[in-house]
Amino acid sequence: MFQFGDKIKAILFDIDGVLTDGSITLDAQGEEVKSFHVRDGQLIRFMQEKGIVFGTISGRKSTAAETRMKALKIDFVRLGQEDKLDAYVQFKKEFKLKDENIVYLGDDVIDIPIFKEVGLAIAPADASPFVLPHVKHQTRKPGGRGVLREVIDALILERGWNIWGEDRPGIGFKR
Repeated sequence: MFQFGDKIKAILFDIDGVLTDGSITLDAQGEEVKSFHVRDGQLIRFMQEKGIVFGTISGRKSTAAETRMKALKIDFVRLGQEDKLDAYVQFKKEFKLKDENIVYLGDDVIDIPIFKEVGLAIAPADASPFVLPHVKHQTRKPGGRGVLREVIDALILERGWNIWGEDRPGIGFKR
């Protein structure tokens, strides 16, 4: 399982190949259609209530991704970033974070510069083999199948946070 330590304050992720399976589907008007796993978004608000910042840096720009990130209330969204490292530096500055405070989830060679900087680099099970030397962990799930949720669940368990108990911030679940 993952080992986060007590310094992690943010989860930053790529979209294509992490939140999606990396497929590009175009509708009749040429707009991208993306499929996101519902579980990835279920506990983001809970984590934000616990002080975890969420951000995404994606090399591709799409209306579908923008709409989904807005629905999830992601704190930092940068789409269409050819140079992800510039956006990463902006993320750290905006939220007053150090490299050691950040988990980054990415799946391809465009993510390597960020992998080399962050406190904890994680890739999906089906990530490019070229990124594997640069990550500490791989998820059990492939991209688009709950990768972010797998990481969120592991952090919740490691920190001992109770999603059902008295400290529950009203995430809307009933037992």
